Amino acid sequence: MAQSMAIVVRAWILFSTLLVAAGWILSALHQLNRAGYAVIFALAGIAFIYWWRKNDFCAREFFRKVSCKFRRRFKRVAPFLFLILVLLSLLSGSLYPALNYDANAYRLPRVFHWLWAEQWHWIHAYDSRMNISGCGFEWLSAPLMLFTRGDRLLFLINWISYLMLPGLIFSMFTRLQVRPRVAWWWMWILPSGWCYALQASSVANDSFAVIYALAAVDMALRARENKNVTDLWLSLLAVALLTGTKQTNIPLALPWLVAAWPSMRLFLARPAGTFFFVVVAVLVSIVPISIFNFENYGTWMPVDAGISKLGQFQLNPFWGIIGNAFCIPLQNLMPPFYDLIPPLYNGWLEAWNEIMRDFLLTPFGSHFDSFEKFGYLSGKYYHGISEGNAGIGLGICLLVLISIRDSMRYRKKENGGKIVRGEKFQGLLRVAPWGALLLFMAKVGTYENARHLSAYYALLFPLFLVRPWHSQLVRNRQWQCFSLCVMAFAGVMIATSVGRPLFPAKTILESLHAEFPRSKLISHEYFQFLKSGYQAVEARRNYLAATLPPTETTIGYYSGIYNVDEAGMWLPYGRHRVECLLPGDSPDYCRSLGIHYVVVDVVTVQNFDGNINKWLKKYHATLVGQYQSYEPSNAMLAFPVFYLVRLNEQS
Repeated sequence: MAQSMAIVVRAWILFSTLLVAAGWILSALHQLNRAGYAVIFALAGIAFIYWWRKNDFCAREFFRKVSCKFRRRFKRVAPFLFLILVLLSLLSGSLYPALNYDANAYRLPRVFHWLWAEQWHWIHAYDSRMNISGCGFEWLSAPLMLFTRGDRLLFLINWISYLMLPGLIFSMFTRLQVRPRVAWWWMWILPSGWCYALQASSVANDSFAVIYALAAVDMALRARENKNVTDLWLSLLAVALLTGTKQTNIPLALPWLVAAWPSMRLFLARPAGTFFFVVVAVLVSIVPISIFNFENYGTWMPVDAGISKLGQFQLNPFWGIIGNAFCIPLQNLMPPFYDLIPPLYNGWLEAWNEIMRDFLLTPFGSHFDSFEKFGYLSGKYYHGISEGNAGIGLGICLLVLISIRDSMRYRKKENGGKIVRGEKFQGLLRVAPWGALLLFMAKVGTYENARHLSAYYALLFPLFLVRPWHSQLVRNRQWQCFSLCVMAFAGVMIATSVGRPLFPAKTILESLHAEFPRSKLISHEYFQFLKSGYQAVEARRNYLAATLPPTETTIGYYSGIYNVDEAGMWLPYGRHRVECLLPGDSPDYCRSLGIHYVVVDVVTVQNFDGNINKWLKKYHATLVGQYQSYEPSNAMLAFPVFYLVRLNEQS
């Protein structure tokens, strides 16, 4: 990794640590507000100035070198294509609001709840993910949401992380004995993986953690080379941040442990500093939320606390590995646009999912019943690959298969070649991520595991690329052309992403439909998704803003786990707060919170109350209006209506 990239990565790790630690510290002090963050940023600024003067850092020289390298590097096609992906992602993130389902369902609302209370707290909500999930991305989001009073800039967390991905890949790969020429090609190819390219412009929290995973291993290896305890401390912080983002990232601590093990004695060289960084690492890791989970549920990771059946962490390890060995490749090999392929939009996906449901009823299939939805494909709900279900992607999977096939020819020419084996621990380190993958497969049974593996993919490749014949393969013109096509198609994926197209989709598609009215392709539902896009999200938010009286400071929200509207109800932040209402909450409880208006989810009403009329009678309320709820990135959540009701005064 170039020196400039190393500085940027170190700064990002320290900045991430600052924000995550600040979130917990300010919560403990009940000062999670603008004043609290101002103090934190002021102290961080003083520390930065002290470091600047002590190290005689010349910002002008640094940026001059970076700009010179920038001009030289992007003259070549592969880096230039990555630059196009970066710019497309920036444009997509700037034009559209936060559309990600998980973000709207619980990750953004939970931050608004904390900011309003000026501390982290256990939220009174039906969806337990509001409380039990890792908080890493949320603590990075909190100051942005607080100072901008919204969520439009949150994509920058993913986008900035995306910029660092090529440099970190090259640095780690070469330290694991991958030849520089091979590492150079793959440092540009891997960021075009669909999970990375599509999430770079979103508020999803899967792929950005790959920076922590790569940095943890890379910094540990640098510490071993340079005998520098500072790099080892930074690697410790990186792996702590990695676990704090998602519980499913915990197995990735294994590669870090292997990488850091030869340098562990460096910790003893500066015990005071080591103690400080260990304390900070614990604070920014998964430990705090695990403690709160244990206090409230009696386990560090609850699996069925208000959410519909979730089998992750309950799998039989053997059948978990067998099942994921089927599901993960299946999800990664799916085509990008399901609805544009006639065999698929004729009901093929529905038929496949029905086959999987029937399979679970068989004696052999019952072994996989603990999976959330074994073998399930979400094409019907996404109408193709999107940020919500993308793995590394079909393009890179095909490139890997082609590379394996073609590399055999070079292997025979070189009579097996000479593998640079390096030291034993480097070989072990190349294998360790695959051990982490097995741990993941043995424990995690969600139906979108291809997406949840976003932090894993890049670490899996060195074992495959260390073979000497890859240095000959990457010189092959046909291989290079196919690799560049894979990268270019990632740009197509960004530009045509469901709900956030980067072309005048509505104008073009309506013209085509007028020209070819009988075309099944043009009139298909996918294009209805594409041309409606983000307007549905904005329409819901604008409806509430126009309907609710400006004097209302508290709004009730009666919903189950599909509470995709709560984030929008908070905007602009500071106007009013939202209180989640559970099916068992009494009318008196609602009124004691000062609630006069409630947004009611029709599905929750049907599940717990029968119909809206019974709910209105129970709560002595009047129906004010109703509006369509539609989540472009996940049509499964396209519920018929949400009701807006007013609680009447008790007679």
